[in-house]
Amino acid sequence: MSDKLTCFYHPNRETRVSCGRCDRPLCPDCVRHGATGVRCKECITLSPAERGLASREQIRNALAAALGAAAVGGLVFGLVDWVNVVTGLALGFGVGLAAFHASGRHRDVSIRALAGGSALVGLLLAAVVSSIGMAGAGGQLGHVLVNISFAQFLGPSLAAIVGAMVRFHF
Repeated sequence: MSDKLTCFYHPNRETRVSCGRCDRPLCPDCVRHGATGVRCKECITLSPAERGLASREQIRNALAAALGAAAVGGLVFGLVDWVNVVTGLALGFGVGLAAFHASGRHRDVSIRALAGGSALVGLLLAAVVSSIGMAGAGGQLGHVLVNISFAQFLGPSLAAIVGAMVRFHF
């Protein structure tokens, strides 16, 4: 048994390199470098849908659903003054769920990033609403954003991102 392969496109050239997608042997002239490694010319020119990427419509739908879920969740958690790690996880998971289903159950990294970013927006909204409630009670409505402590916001923020990402892993 010989370890010598010949190029799929140039049968007279030996090679040890093959396409990472379809396993066709490729000579140096036929190698194409893609984001995920060596590809042949057919595999490198696949459409985004054929490569498993989300379409613009799927991204738009996911963004709309994620921002909607983030706004509703942020308002609810802010009104009841619940801005903590547990609510961050819950908000992130809910936003991830909305993005996942609105995109047609797509797991593309762009959909996950939109879900994580939207969860942060929702959490920020919750913190602002909660701060308005605290400032309104003390007569300091003009200092609302000052009441949002970075240290208090960091844990829930990370939890919101983790919650959004967790949804895409099962």
